[in-house]
Amino acid sequence: MQAAVEQTSPKVVDYTHVYKPIMQFNKNRNVFIHQWYPFVEGYSKEFIESILDELEYKPTHVLDPFAGSGTTPLELQNKGITCSSFEVSPFMYLLASAKLNTTYSSKTIEQESHRISTSLRGKFRAIRKLVSPPLAKTFQPRKGLKKWVFNKGVMDGILDIKHEISNVNDASYRPLFLVALASILLDVSNVYRNGKCLSYKKNWQEAHIKRRDVHEKFLEKLKMIRKDIKHLESLNVSTNNLPFCHFGDVREKISTVPDGSIDLVITSPPYLNSRDYTDMYIAELWVLDLVNSYEEVRELRKRTLRSHVQVKLGNVDLLKIPLLENAISEIQSTEKLWNKDIPNMIKAYFVDMDLLFCKLKSKMKPGKKVFFNVANSAYYGVEIKVDEIVSSIASSNGFRVDEIREARKLKSSAQQKEKIGSLRESVIVMTS
Repeated sequence: MQAAVEQTSPKVVDYTHVYKPIMQFNKNRNVFIHQWYPFVEGYSKEFIESILDELEYKPTHVLDPFAGSGTTPLELQNKGITCSSFEVSPFMYLLASAKLNTTYSSKTIEQESHRISTSLRGKFRAIRKLVSPPLAKTFQPRKGLKKWVFNKGVMDGILDIKHEISNVNDASYRPLFLVALASILLDVSNVYRNGKCLSYKKNWQEAHIKRRDVHEKFLEKLKMIRKDIKHLESLNVSTNNLPFCHFGDVREKISTVPDGSIDLVITSPPYLNSRDYTDMYIAELWVLDLVNSYEEVRELRKRTLRSHVQVKLGNVDLLKIPLLENAISEIQSTEKLWNKDIPNMIKAYFVDMDLLFCKLKSKMKPGKKVFFNVANSAYYGVEIKVDEIVSSIASSNGFRVDEIREARKLKSSAQQKEKIGSLRESVIVMTS
């Protein structure tokens, strides 16, 4: 890995007419399999289709270093294309791998769903003697607590469902049912996803969701999933990307990909917006027993890309890119930083990008394409031109940056609005 140096700025091309309608996952909300979980971040399957349509070659082995909910590997699987993908979040990995599994039997799903439905609609049991609630301190009412994520009846309903899932005979089907449970958690909770964190719903104290309501929401979700599984069976999908979906930090795990095997990269890393995805999906992580202690939460944060300040970073090297150096200098001259680790977070993010592109170069076939979706950010009235800095990093690691495609204008935060206005979301197109 070599320190990045400034390159000639690549041209910025207005692609908003193409990308603006397809850069949000919302378009997947009613799409076969993609619809299993209401993912907030990420792009739609149409974005992937647009890339495949413009290529002058048919890819045989695609790479997605940041799989998220599995949109890229799933859509490529549906098109018969192999995709290696990586995901460090245990929840996102569970979600992506459940969606990629092509071995489900609709008959087995029907049988298990019927058993679960019959049990849940029966007499209540003393569920807390069978299943323990998560140990997260704010997840249910307790003495001295003014706010909590789940009311007692709601938590009992969740525990009922978890107990039934644990009794599913074939363990390979349990992730599918866990995804159905995860997909309703915020609906039955007192919180919603609000940008960088979970916030309490308006008038949450007046919510009257009952234990039975939780059961019925779960069973309704299962109906939709069963329909998709039945359709999946009829398609006889030949490509199976599940074995190529890897759990772990891509910065370490990319070594498992054979050198010279990748002929296309489609990905979107976490944006440099101080958003901690561990916090955003903390309800799913705790409820599904993917973390069982606060120490496990801290360790997970340490493994994620350094795009947030929830982990102390210490001193971080600054890549020698004038655009980055100038931005850091401006930020450090600010009299009052709301978090003194912001400059180190920015530096660390680009060090991680440098490491990724260094390792990625050897994995790719010569002359093949990379589509890298990022967004610029701003702190203390200073714009961080992420797309141009990443382009410099990629160039220093042997990639040719063809162009930066402006995909959308994103609203900056209220604190940055006067000085910055909107921020560019981009797709950087490169050639290996």
